[in-house]
Amino acid sequence: MNNQRRINRSYKQTLYGKKEEIFKLLCPVREKEWLQGWDYKMIYSESGFAEKGCIFETDNDFGSYQWVMTKYDNRDYCIQFVKFIQGKMIVIIDIELKDGDKDIVYSDINYTFTAIDDSIMDEMHTENSQEVFNGHMKLWEDSINYFIKTGDMMIQ
Repeated sequence: MNNQRRINRSYKQTLYGKKEEIFKLLCPVREKEWLQGWDYKMIYSESGFAEKGCIFETDNDFGSYQWVMTKYDNRDYCIQFVKFIQGKMIVIIDIELKDGDKDIVYSDINYTFTAIDDSIMDEMHTENSQEVFNGHMKLWEDSINYFIKTGDMMIQ
């Protein structure tokens, strides 16, 4: 088995607000309120929001992605998405919110990228280097903190 087929990336965000409030924002519908450029097409959700079994699709310059929310635990504040990039890659995303000091929440984020075939491996490693990944996570962290503080989307 080729060990280059899989990479893991982790990041710890420091968020300023209530865990319950932040958790509700980790939803494809609500993300549109606070993350510039985010868009999605809901395929299935009984509630219309994030829930276990929610399925949605996103598109960007790299292609179309299908997402399945495989875990949604609003008691322990953790979620998991599986993102399918047709014919290229599968990404497992785990997010867990943990209490910090007063009005500080730590968001532990873990991504597991797995190339479906060898032709995508170099691109997967380049596009998801630790530096690039950290940049995306920092933008997400800044965007959600700005939204919690102001109620508005941060414009880059």
